[in-house]
Amino acid sequence: MKRLKKGSITIDVLIAGMILTAGIAASMYLFKLGFKYLEKANTANAIALKVSQIPALIKTLDLSKESGTEDLGDGVTLEWTSKLIAKSRPERLAEVKIPSMYELYLYEVTLKFIYKNKIRTYKINVFRSKQVVSPEEIGI
Repeated sequence: MKRLKKGSITIDVLIAGMILTAGIAASMYLFKLGFKYLEKANTANAIALKVSQIPALIKTLDLSKESGTEDLGDGVTLEWTSKLIAKSRPERLAEVKIPSMYELYLYEVTLKFIYKNKIRTYKINVFRSKQVVSPEEIGI
């Protein structure tokens, strides 16, 4: 059996320590990356949950104000702007033109979701109607 020299054990321990340090450094880098991607996923999830609530919120907004801010909870804020694209009052063609009881509005609404300095922007078109004449006034 061969005898080991005193210096070879020291070198083996140093090499093992370097390998262990490199493994720990790589693990820490992977943890950092994992936390970064987890934060991105949490941000996307928080905004996606609030986007699904927008159809109900759009019904309550006064789009004639042209802009506003809403707190949606969980740190998500909605800034919206609206622009009137078209306005119309249809007419029924009969022997005499009969104007409709309703005025029709088409808005382009820009929704800006803000969460932890991340901004997501969406544009939608919203159709609204407003009664301008009651049925009794036109004799229906």
